[in-house]
Amino acid sequence: MDSYWKFTKADLIEKEQVSGRDHYWHFNPEISQQAETILVKVVVPVGGGHPFHRHPEMNEILYVIKGRAEQWVEDEMQFMETGDSVYIAPDVIHATYNAGDEELEFLAVLSPAAGWGAGTIDESDHPDYAHLRK
Repeated sequence: MDSYWKFTKADLIEKEQVSGRDHYWHFNPEISQQAETILVKVVVPVGGGHPFHRHPEMNEILYVIKGRAEQWVEDEMQFMETGDSVYIAPDVIHATYNAGDEELEFLAVLSPAAGWGAGTIDESDHPDYAHLRK
């Protein structure tokens, strides 16, 4: 059996800004083609967020490192604090907003990495969800 491993050093992490959020990519199919799991640290500024969306072919675990998140999973909302986490199955609509007075930092773990190609589908205008957060 072939084994695969890869270290990612902090000074080599790819940073991408998406809609005001900073994404620090540790592992994704473009960086580590053999890795079966994606890991990204996301930093959301005060007042920012990632509106309703879904990942058709990947499950996701979010883990709050710092700050306070307003976390939506379908039509349920809970506040998440440092150390809290949530599991979200593939194709489930969800959203994450910064609900605090400092930056929100969280880790997102997505798998399988083979689902990367199906992308992230924006659902912010979906009639079942657009009205939930004004």
